[in-house]
Amino acid sequence: MLPPYVDLRPIGRCNLSCPFCFGPRHEMPTMRRAEAFRIAATLRQEGVQGVVISGGEPTLLPYLGELVQELSSPLPGGGAAPRVVLSTNGLASLRRMEGVLPGLSWIALPLESADEKEHRELRKGVAPHRERVLGLLREVRKNHQQINVKLGTVVTRLNVAGAPRVLDLIEDSCRPHVWKVYQMSETNYGADNAGWLSIGDAEFEEVVGRCQEAADEREVTLRVYRNADRSGTYFFIDPDCEVVVVDAGEERRLGNFFDLMRDGDGVRPADLVQPFSNAANFVGTYPEAPRGQR
Repeated sequence: MLPPYVDLRPIGRCNLSCPFCFGPRHEMPTMRRAEAFRIAATLRQEGVQGVVISGGEPTLLPYLGELVQELSSPLPGGGAAPRVVLSTNGLASLRRMEGVLPGLSWIALPLESADEKEHRELRKGVAPHRERVLGLLREVRKNHQQINVKLGTVVTRLNVAGAPRVLDLIEDSCRPHVWKVYQMSETNYGADNAGWLSIGDAEFEEVVGRCQEAADEREVTLRVYRNADRSGTYFFIDPDCEVVVVDAGEERRLGNFFDLMRDGDGVRPADLVQPFSNAANFVGTYPEAPRGQR
């Protein structure tokens, strides 16, 4: 009944206030532990193949380590558990991450610019954010080699110069497996700030071209997110347990997850996304055996 790849957003709260954020509003109440584990059990029972845990900032969840373990533990019948991705702003301490990392297949970390000022204007709230992300990246690449790393960069009007040079910050031994460059989505906080922050398609593609050159030079796989491809791709479960999909470029709230699973007025949740787009987005971003894995 469910699409193969699901984005679980159990928290809206965040310790940053990034102006381009397309996650849930920060004031949205956090998903209760019992609800999160009930959703996790359902995802496993339905054979979901991959789960991205994001937010908000998921490392602020007191039960995150247990949730990751629950999602990633072997299935009773011997089937493959979902591959679990943690999308985090990278601010959690290494001690906090120790209880989370063992259950992950991938970790997604953000770096917005090689220029410190550009990065600081986009990742607002905690300094030095960039240095802490780089520290976590080094820790994962050196001491948790079973985890793959996706680096994410959101292109806005503020970082068109520094975004293509992000890989310059990273030594060869710590290169990510995938670098994904995002066109800024004009939803939630991104919608609030689109007028002064977003750039047009042509300028975005020019930045993508420079990013591709940098990725080729460093032998890193580049993936690109374009707003034109967003519709039908994502199946979000928000902190209030509402299912959210993207339709005609806009987020559309469809109702409570448990109600949809129970009857859904005849609508199967899997039919709320485009299967090819849903799978291509996850598998392309988080491949099972990334090219150039080191």
